Amino acid sequence: MVSEHQSSGLKMFVQSKLFTNFILLCVFLNAIVIGLQTYPSINSAYESLFEKFDLIFLGIFTLEVILKVIVHRRKYFKDGWNLFDFIVVAASIAFMQSQFVSVLRILRVLRILKTISSIHSLRRIITSLFMAIPTIGSISLLMIIVFYIYGVVGATFFAELSPVYFGDLSASLITLFQIATFDDWANIYRPIAENSPLSLVYFVTFIFLAVFVMLNLVVGEIVNNAANIPADVEEDIAGIEKDVHDIKEDTSEIQQLRDEVRELKYLLLEERNERNERKYKSVN
Repeated sequence: MVSEHQSSGLKMFVQSKLFTNFILLCVFLNAIVIGLQTYPSINSAYESLFEKFDLIFLGIFTLEVILKVIVHRRKYFKDGWNLFDFIVVAASIAFMQSQFVSVLRILRVLRILKTISSIHSLRRIITSLFMAIPTIGSISLLMIIVFYIYGVVGATFFAELSPVYFGDLSASLITLFQIATFDDWANIYRPIAENSPLSLVYFVTFIFLAVFVMLNLVVGEIVNNAANIPADVEEDIAGIEKDVHDIKEDTSEIQQLRDEVRELKYLLLEERNERNERKYKSVN
């Protein structure tokens, strides 16, 4: 059984920056090894070395999971990122000697995502992105409506002028997506503008709505959610600092109690010696 003192020490070690930075370094080195394995010439020359490195990294990540489970216990699985790390590591061990090489490669690549769980700023960004999904869904629906309206209008008025780009609704939608990404949209617009000067209104309003308005709505929602997260993060950090401070106070109080008990022992011992001396004198 792990004593309470050992458990607190292990918890401070797992939550320390040294441990986190070491795991992060292993993740980066693992990512470099995975990248080198994509080069056939390098992989064939150092295949056995890469396999050893992969086993070492898997062992380190497995040890990380075990230590965190020991420290946090059930709370470990309540965190989504911890659960993701556990599944990736467990699946990597399960498929290590299997014939599903492609699955094992995917799991190796997924280990790189451990950087998100190790770096709090990345976790804040991803968390804000997930928080914005409901709003992004509404914005996406609005964007689909805008695309559909402009696709029908484009196919109606520009089908004869540019049948390749606006010959029907599907061609119009693909063209509008190309315009929204600014992929060579000027060469689409200029031939049409030579025959239809009013097409300027069509293209400018679409770019304004689809690119500037919609994109800013998405970015604004993500930034808004990211701005609300630091308050929770600061509360967590404050809670951790308070726990560390309480542990230090408890340790100092225990030391004081030990000193007081030691002093009481000395006093009792002196008092017993004095009584013994008195008894000896009275007998004599």
